[in-house]
Amino acid sequence: MSPDSRDPFFELIGSDDPSSGLHRLRVEDPVHWVEPLGFWLVTRHDDVMALFSDRERVGRDKRQWSAYLAPPPGTMLRWAEDNGMSAISEDAHARLRRLVSAAFTPRAVRRMGGQIREVVARTAAPLQGRHGEVIDLLEDFTKIIPNTVISRITGVPPGNDEARFRRIAQSVIAGFLPFTPPELRQGAEEGFQELSSWVREMVAKRRVRPEEDLVTDLVHAQDSDDALRDDDIVLLLATLIAAGSETTALAGVSIIRMLIDQPTVAQRLRTDRSLIARSIDEIIRFTICGPPGPPRFAVHDFELRGRTIRRGDMLMLSLGGANRDPAVYEEPDRLDLDRDVRSLAAFGKGPAFCLGANLARRELTCITEALLDILHPGSRVREDLLEFQDAGLFLRALNLPVEVGR
Repeated sequence: MSPDSRDPFFELIGSDDPSSGLHRLRVEDPVHWVEPLGFWLVTRHDDVMALFSDRERVGRDKRQWSAYLAPPPGTMLRWAEDNGMSAISEDAHARLRRLVSAAFTPRAVRRMGGQIREVVARTAAPLQGRHGEVIDLLEDFTKIIPNTVISRITGVPPGNDEARFRRIAQSVIAGFLPFTPPELRQGAEEGFQELSSWVREMVAKRRVRPEEDLVTDLVHAQDSDDALRDDDIVLLLATLIAAGSETTALAGVSIIRMLIDQPTVAQRLRTDRSLIARSIDEIIRFTICGPPGPPRFAVHDFELRGRTIRRGDMLMLSLGGANRDPAVYEEPDRLDLDRDVRSLAAFGKGPAFCLGANLARRELTCITEALLDILHPGSRVREDLLEFQDAGLFLRALNLPVEVGR
């Protein structure tokens, strides 16, 4: 897909200030057909939250999409799309969630929290005290952390293996995104093949010699006589990578811009670090303000806000639209660290609620705290040095050059 084909989408929303375009759509056309991309953009909070858990009208299986192009038979991506959590029956989905939840014991979550803090601190250390320098906080910070955290949680040791895991994970992510260009899909296929072999080796080792990591927890997760199969674990880790890497990296980028653009808020957080964890939902609500969000696919014709949704249509649930809805949040365009955030859209709802939500909150809390020690007052994004890559639906930033305040 060429960049020109996305122009109507970004002209409609406004790339410099997407929240203003979303406010207009929310009032004038809350279920808007986006041409020529071919999907409905849903921008009201109540609609987004309702569709998250609506099994009657929409599904998460992108094979239901009228524009779906199946990966070639025999590929790992085809296997994942035919057997992943979005494709299986409701009973099978409930089974997997039950077993995965059994692996997230309080002890395991505490262990993961310690691993997150260690990864963030280690990544941030070389970036501190760089007054007056221009540093790439995407390549050297926000892109590194999510995949490193996942590798550490799953049991990949620091060093060369960790770097290899990050490389594989970054390539796999593209395979799970709609509108991904063919060349990125090929890289995703190769990465998925390597990831599958690696995970299966780890599973075999953990069955014989358990360790303190997520793979061991998943191997030994049990509900009565039921347990996860090796295929289940491969798909679950691929889903964890796809769901937790790109989104967390982009959230980190948004937090960087927030801390730079809102120096009063940044100073308050520096003064009282305990406020970060207490206000992380508000930080997430405020910073995730763009039009994209998780897709859903109509399983039959239905009406929504006066629009006729046809079977096979894609509906994009705009997290930015839901997060800035004035019907739910008073003065939604203001970052209020004391706000009681209700019904946060970022982690879904019902059967689709993100199992890693609390880990994501902890990761973003640690990222925010570390950034306060990197971004000295007066720091600014060097917009003149920004670079982008065509990722299909949007332009993916390749860097985030920040000139650190003196």
